[in-house]
Amino acid sequence: MFIEQLVVGPYQTNCYIFGNVETKSAWIVDPGAEADTIVNKLKEREVEPVAVILTHGHWDHITALAQLKETFPHLDIIVGEPDKIYLGPGSYERIKDHWNDASFLNRYKKELSHIPPATKLLTGRQFITDCHILSIPTPGHTPGGYCFFFEEGNMLFTGDTLFAGSVGRTDLYGGDYSAIIESVKGLMDFDNDVQVLPGHGPITSIGIERNSNPYCNQ
Repeated sequence: MFIEQLVVGPYQTNCYIFGNVETKSAWIVDPGAEADTIVNKLKEREVEPVAVILTHGHWDHITALAQLKETFPHLDIIVGEPDKIYLGPGSYERIKDHWNDASFLNRYKKELSHIPPATKLLTGRQFITDCHILSIPTPGHTPGGYCFFFEEGNMLFTGDTLFAGSVGRTDLYGGDYSAIIESVKGLMDFDNDVQVLPGHGPITSIGIERNSNPYCNQ
């Protein structure tokens, strides 16, 4: 297997591509922007993307979706059911209602106006069959937030739920501080050596966060 980390867009979002070199298949986590960069990396690896897996539906994690879906029409788009509001027809207007960064909204108006709808909605803890990855509901940053554990790589994609030394903000639409604290505490059930791949910032581990992140021990 392989994994690539791409830092994309004005909010420096971590987009991850992981896959199987033998089957030439790949999965994309949080394509926040710079679709060309993502496509070029897929071509460089000579892999075909199967699905986009979204840790949540915020604009800085979905902006490349339209171009990716156009390039790979078969692509599944997987998101937690409550966060489907940020995808599909009318997405730009709904995003405008929840985010006031005029510079970002103007810069990416075309991309955000053509966000495709989700093809699969997550409604609980379950395995995503195609890549044998465990989806874990982690509300707090958004109502439909999810983390994803890929056992083969011992990797936990945490989006904007758990960061190195911190947690995601909860002052945006649907945010809930108590919920995010419960979510990150639940992630501490994983072993110390599990890698934590967050939506922003450096990669860390469960052990490091268990021992040093104040939000994991409240």
